[in-house]
Amino acid sequence: MNYLKCYKLFTKQTSTSTSGPAINYNAYIEELPISADTKSALLLELPVFRRWIDNMKVTSLQDVMMEVITGASEIFPAFSTLAVKLLVAPVGTASVERSFSNLNRILTDKRSRLTPCHQDCLLRISSEGQGFLDDNFWATVYKEWCKQPRRFLD
Repeated sequence: MNYLKCYKLFTKQTSTSTSGPAINYNAYIEELPISADTKSALLLELPVFRRWIDNMKVTSLQDVMMEVITGASEIFPAFSTLAVKLLVAPVGTASVERSFSNLNRILTDKRSRLTPCHQDCLLRISSEGQGFLDDNFWATVYKEWCKQPRRFLD
């Protein structure tokens, strides 16, 4: 699963690209959660790989990866191996299944009037615990709770 964060290496970044600031690929590779050997192999292949990928005719991420695997695996063995690992990564994960189970526990017939915002908050609390909630969230919750009649705390 550590390899799933590597997909940006296969995106086309040209000087005329409007998809945001250019990526510093050397720094990006250094921050990836992959082995040191893989990092050094990627860094060695990177300059030629970037020129090659920016001159490709295909634009979709999957097409770029397939071209690396089928047409350039001998030239870029590290990127080819990485592309294979990215393409065979499982689509469904246990965390997604857990989220659906949590949502089914939250959405019951008695809770049919929950707003999407409340559903999202309850699902996040159920999935991630209360650690992601900051003081501003709790102040907002208390303010909303106090709007109801006879709900003031002393």
